[in-house]
Amino acid sequence: GVVNHILAKLGLERIYFLSKPEFFRGIFTGMNIWKSTGFNAVIYLAALTSVDESLYEAAKIDGASKFQQLRYITIPSIIPTIVVMLVLKVGSMLNVAFETILLLYQPATYSTADVISTYVYRTGMLMQDFGLATAVGLFNAIVGFLLVYSANKWSKKITSSSLW
Repeated sequence: GVVNHILAKLGLERIYFLSKPEFFRGIFTGMNIWKSTGFNAVIYLAALTSVDESLYEAAKIDGASKFQQLRYITIPSIIPTIVVMLVLKVGSMLNVAFETILLLYQPATYSTADVISTYVYRTGMLMQDFGLATAVGLFNAIVGFLLVYSANKWSKKITSSSLW
């Protein structure tokens, strides 16, 4: 890739990053941030367009700075969107990109790349232990449900805005 090309130009040795466990978390995290940035930007931009412009005009007349407009108008106006996105992110915390990890990892990186979903896949499909794979998958689903339920309760208590 580009990084190895730069390393070679500098006279350094090329590194196969995907075979080194110490690089896997950084690569995976950076890739997921880059992947979700576009979708999140669209959601938050849509929320920002729903803020009433007359509030900003009134704040300018009252002498509010840009920071005060952000603090007292923008953020309170998009709190429902922020809360919904938070609850959805909490719900998907345990279901990290299974397909991505499955494509990126290899036996050399099992120690850092293995997550519940890949463990369930390896246990059920490769080792043919369907009972254990089902139990782990069910446990994962129950914990995910409890996380979503508690995040929703918290959001309803704090902001009076929730999914249900």
